[in-house]
Amino acid sequence: MRPYLLLDVDGPLNPDRATTPPPGYEAHHLREGDKTWDVLMNPGHGELITALAEVYDPIWATGWEHGANRLLAPRIGLPEFPVITWPEGAIGAGSGSLCWKTRHVAQWVDRPFAWIDDEISDADTAYLEAQGVPAHYLHLVDSAIGLTAEDCATVREWAARLG
Repeated sequence: MRPYLLLDVDGPLNPDRATTPPPGYEAHHLREGDKTWDVLMNPGHGELITALAEVYDPIWATGWEHGANRLLAPRIGLPEFPVITWPEGAIGAGSGSLCWKTRHVAQWVDRPFAWIDDEISDADTAYLEAQGVPAHYLHLVDSAIGLTAEDCATVREWAARLG
């Protein structure tokens, strides 16, 4: 069974802390019903994530939940991926130094995984280890730059080391 690849959106795929769009990113104004979002998307991410999907099973692990499939994936050439849905009130509700997603991820995963996010830290790694979750690699992405080819190469190397 292949490892999961948990993918965050805001930060890695939408560099929401960038003061100007990083190279390769395009501005998009998204609308769904009465909600609107301004995001930066890099069409090259589709190829990078598709390459990672050769060794991982991608899963959306984002506050966008199913919106990642409806609104974002088509813009960068990705198919639909399974989605982690968060408990009511969990989105953005951090606890101490942990990313707000970490406790739920620890309960959700049932096999090795890599996690690409901009809000994870050593505290999250320590928590996952203390919970005895399967082998994992947390890859922090700079939310002012977004996901890079180098980030993807590092994540791919971790999967290769799993064997």
